[in-house]
Amino acid sequence: MKTLIVLSVLLAVTSAEILTRCQTAKAIKNSVLAKYTKYSVADWVCLIKHASNYNTLAVGHDSKDGKSFSTNYGLFQISSKWWCNNGKTPNSSNGCGIQCTDLMSDNLKASIDCASIIVAQKGMEAWSSWVENCMGKWINYYSYFCYL
Repeated sequence: MKTLIVLSVLLAVTSAEILTRCQTAKAIKNSVLAKYTKYSVADWVCLIKHASNYNTLAVGHDSKDGKSFSTNYGLFQISSKWWCNNGKTPNSSNGCGIQCTDLMSDNLKASIDCASIIVAQKGMEAWSSWVENCMGKWINYYSYFCYL
């Protein structure tokens, strides 16, 4: 039954490019990310709000000395340097074993699966957006009134 619920939530958001706060919360609540009990649904929604503003097609760049050295993709802004392959970033580790374009989809499975690998290895501290905007702060309102 839980698999059916997860599938229906993932399918329900497949037509969106910019998700709502509650769509995001429900997708997280019904995903593998909920098993990381050290972090709440609100932690994940806060991260996504500050990383991509709920935009599944978000693309960002990390730079050093004005030169881009990696690109970040999708809701979680997952880095091409460490976690996915974009065919451009030199010495990419591709820790999730996926193409970066897979993270820019309205089907959240690849993004959630990769985020799960990241959090299992590095914790949410792997995301500077979470550290700067969510860690240690009162963030419960990110999941309020979403009827999880």
